[in-house]
Amino acid sequence: MRTKIVAALITASLALAACGGEAPPPQPPPAPPPPPTTASATAPPAPTAPPPPAKPALSEVIPQTLKGQADAFNAHDAQKMASYFTDDATSIAYGEGETHSKGDVQGYYTDLFTGFPDIKTAATRIWIKDNVAIMELTWTGTFTADFKGMKATNKPVGGQRVHIMWFNDDGLVKEIHQYADGAGVMAQIAGKKGAPAVPALPTNPPQVHVAKGGPDEDKLVDLAKATDDAFSKDDAKAAQALYADDADVWLSFGGGPAMKGKKELAKGLTDWFKSFPDQKWTVTNAWGIDGFAIVEHTLSGTQKGALGPFLPGTNKPVTNWHFVDIIQPTADGKLQHGWIYSNLLEMMAQTGALKKQGDKPAAGAKAAAKSAPPAGAAAPAGGAAAAPAKK
Repeated sequence: MRTKIVAALITASLALAACGGEAPPPQPPPAPPPPPTTASATAPPAPTAPPPPAKPALSEVIPQTLKGQADAFNAHDAQKMASYFTDDATSIAYGEGETHSKGDVQGYYTDLFTGFPDIKTAATRIWIKDNVAIMELTWTGTFTADFKGMKATNKPVGGQRVHIMWFNDDGLVKEIHQYADGAGVMAQIAGKKGAPAVPALPTNPPQVHVAKGGPDEDKLVDLAKATDDAFSKDDAKAAQALYADDADVWLSFGGGPAMKGKKELAKGLTDWFKSFPDQKWTVTNAWGIDGFAIVEHTLSGTQKGALGPFLPGTNKPVTNWHFVDIIQPTADGKLQHGWIYSNLLEMMAQTGALKKQGDKPAAGAKAAAKSAPPAGAAAPAGGAAAAPAKK
């Protein structure tokens, strides 16, 4: 029975198909493939080289330059010395001359190392603020070959100097001001009695002072400027009141030790105001650095009184005689320690006390002229560029 039923169903199904019965509805066509991926309208940035490393701070570069200069100087390498200066570097050695190129710097050192083949230098103190370095140094040597028109004497020479240097962003010196006792060196070269002693070259590393910034250092600048105002008033007692009772002051061209204490300072200041009773001071640069005030300034006035035992008064005007003072004050603003650098030759050239070829010394200045070099003779310098005589 079951077999018959199944057979009947199959027969019926075939019959329906044969008679054109409806088929199942067609399936929808497949979705079209997605369009091919196109490149973005904005191309990705091309790989770039990494940025150059940032320049080191000048506070890091300047000490390296100073060390390089000292090494090159003591190795007597004039070309290396010049490499630490810009092509148009200005070098001013007050009382000696000035130059305005790297080539002149190299030429000067070539001559210097010939004239003083054993010359050496060592920095004693360094102050750094922004793009400026102030360096105090000692140098020694023997004058064994002719130099800048001066005949060799085989005499030992040496002294202390201060160099003030301005640097560009690459750590090269673009300007330098130099202060030294040129008259003292000339006396050494000539073997004059009373010439300053040749110092021993220090072996310790220099003291280095870096500016910290802030109001305390600004006050040091104000102190230096106020000191100039007091000295411009022709009042020795008022000037003395600026100093602590146990203060000491050393003058580069004084030929002796520092003045110490109230009594010695009183005498020294009284004599100074007799020498320049109408003195006027003008500040050109001033810095406060780590407890020190350092000021570049000029003196104008009339040299009426003597400057030491060998330089009588001339009654001649002096204009813009350059000085640099290093001052270390007390906590209450008194002047405790002072170091004053200047070149007496710069002043003597103006008053006629410096002998010139073919000229007679100014009246009252014969003694000074006998011990002075010809005008324009440059004293040797250590550490950084010293300028040859200006022609």
